[in-house]
Amino acid sequence: MKYAFNDNGILRDVVMANPRMIFDAGYASMFIEVPDEAQAGWLYDGTTFTAPPVQPATIPQSVTMRQARLALLAVGKLDTINAVIAGIEPAAQRQAIQIEWEYAQTVDRNSQWVAGLAPALALTEADLDSLFVFAAQQ
Repeated sequence: MKYAFNDNGILRDVVMANPRMIFDAGYASMFIEVPDEAQAGWLYDGTTFTAPPVQPATIPQSVTMRQARLALLAVGKLDTINAVIAGIEPAAQRQAIQIEWEYAQTVDRNSQWVAGLAPALALTEADLDSLFVFAAQQ
């Protein structure tokens, strides 16, 4: 059996043993029996146990160039980006983006050059968001 402290409808301190055997009587009396799949943070409305809603990932607004390159490598786009940059016209724009690519310490999600390269890399806005979330974990 599994038990959890019922903190106003939010499960806390989930334990596998009878709480009366490990906690003082006052604290142990606040525990309820829960289903095996229940975890800390689950919700309890007095009848039903439910997992908390999944929070959407926060989209990082900036990642290091190292993180960006590792993420692009992981999705098979690192080699492609060099070819895309090489094909940019006019030359002045290509050189500006090349400088960003080679010397910037960070990559900003909302930068103009990221927005400009995304279509050439076949990346949608949602793909870019996912790529920045992934990159931030590298």
